Amino acid sequence: MEKYKWQIIGGASVLAVLVIVLSVYISKRNRDRRTYENFDVIGKTTEFAETSEAHYLPSAKGVFRYTRDGAEIVDRKGKTVVAVSYNMNRPYGDTCGNSAAVGEVGGKSLVIINPNGESTPITTAYQIVKVQVASQGVTAVWMNNGDEDFIRLYEADGTVLVDMNTLVSTSGFPIDFSLSNDGTKLVTAFASFKEDHLQTQLSSYNFGAVGGNYYDGLVAVEIFADEMIADVEFVNNNTIAAYGDKGVRIYDMEEIADLRKEIVADAPISMVSYSDSCLALVTESNAGGGNFLVRVYDLEGKVLDERGISELYTDFLIDGNDGIMFNESEVYIFRIGGRDKIRVNLTKGLRYALGLDGTNEYLFVGDTYLERVRLVGEKK
Repeated sequence: MEKYKWQIIGGASVLAVLVIVLSVYISKRNRDRRTYENFDVIGKTTEFAETSEAHYLPSAKGVFRYTRDGAEIVDRKGKTVVAVSYNMNRPYGDTCGNSAAVGEVGGKSLVIINPNGESTPITTAYQIVKVQVASQGVTAVWMNNGDEDFIRLYEADGTVLVDMNTLVSTSGFPIDFSLSNDGTKLVTAFASFKEDHLQTQLSSYNFGAVGGNYYDGLVAVEIFADEMIADVEFVNNNTIAAYGDKGVRIYDMEEIADLRKEIVADAPISMVSYSDSCLALVTESNAGGGNFLVRVYDLEGKVLDERGISELYTDFLIDGNDGIMFNESEVYIFRIGGRDKIRVNLTKGLRYALGLDGTNEYLFVGDTYLERVRLVGEKK
C-alpha cells in the first residue's frame, strides 16, 4: 500500500506541476495577444543636453547616440558607458554589436570605437561619403575625390587593411555599400547610363581566403538594366538585401554572392526595414485597409505579416518579433504575424525605440531624454 501511496502522491505532484506550467503558458499567451492602451515610465528618465542634431542607432549595450560634438553609448538603464568628443559638421554613424564609427560627411574626420569602448581618431585621405563598421571594429569608409571614389577598410586601431578606387567614367556613380558583420565581405551599388538607359551594377567582394583567388577580391558582379538599386544591406553576416525600385533581391553570401530570392513589389516602395532574420517593404496601396501596405518577409521570401496603415511614419524598425513604427507624435507597435501591441499618441517627440528582451518593456529615446517604459492597460 505504501508503494501505491507514493505513486499517487508522485502522480499528483506531476499533475500539479503540469497545471502550473499550463497556467503560466496560457497567461503568457493571452498576455502576448493583448493590445495595450498606454505605457508607464519605469525607473528614472535620463536627460540629454538639448540638441536638434542627435542621431540614434542600436548598440549591444543599449543605444548609440551621436551629435556634431561627440558620441556616447548609453546602456539600458540610461547610464553612459562610453563617451568620445569630436567636432563634425555632418556626422554619419554606424554600429555593429559593441563597435561604432562616426565619419564627417564631406570632411576627413573619422572616429572608430572598438568593442572595449576605446576610440581611435583618424584623418582620411579624401572626403568621406559613408562609413560602415563591423563587430570587431573593422571600418569601411567610402571617400570621394572629384571623379574618383575610394573604399578603404581600417582596423579599429587605424591600420589600413584594404584600399580600392573606382572612376566615375568606368564604374559609374556610387549609390550605396555595406560591410558584413565580420568585416570580411563588402557589397557595392553603382549607377551609370548606357545608351541613355540607366543601369545599376551590384558588386560583391570577399577579403578572406576565397576572395584571394579573385582580383581585388571581386567575387561577383550583376548588372540591372533600367533599374535603380538604391539600398544594399548585409542583413546578417551571410545575407544581402538589395532594395531597388522594383522590389528586393535576397542573396546568399557565405563566400560568393548567389541570388536566393527576388521579391517583386506590386506598387511603388515608400519605406524599407530589416533585421537579421526578416525584411519589410512599405508600398502604396489601392486596396482597403489603409493608404499604405506593410509586408514583412522572412529571408526565404515568405510573407510573415501583411497589414494596412493610413499614413507613413518617419521611422520603421524591426526588433525581434515586433514591428515598431513611429513619428514625432505617435508610436505603433505590432507583433509580426499577430495582433497590434499598441498605437498611442506621444506627449514628446520620439527619435528611437528599442524592445527589451521580448518583454513588453521598451526604451523610448528623444532628443533630450531616454526612458524605459512598460506597456499597460489592455484595450477592450
